[in-house]
Amino acid sequence: MPIARKEFERSAARLEKEIVDFLNANMDNAYTSDEIMAKTSFHTEFDFEAAPRIAVLIAANFVAFTNDLAAKGKISSKVVNNRMYFTAAKAKRARISEKKG
Repeated sequence: MPIARKEFERSAARLEKEIVDFLNANMDNAYTSDEIMAKTSFHTEFDFEAAPRIAVLIAANFVAFTNDLAAKGKISSKVVNNRMYFTAAKAKRARISEKKG
């Protein structure tokens, strides 16, 4: 089902803010993309006939989205134990720690 361009633009910004806010609120930890999906409103519902194919597309879309946020410097990413993890951006952590100290 198509959506209006205005909703398209707004929805991406909301999810971006939700992910960044979640990681900033939990900056002492790093999370895999599936853990972030579980903690945000990213929709993973799909019909069961196409489940395997759609599940792969959903995961790929979310990973691309989080990698884009990392490329923009809004979050940080790193491979640890052969898994990609994401955390709050280093600049954000530095700013917050300066306020505490």
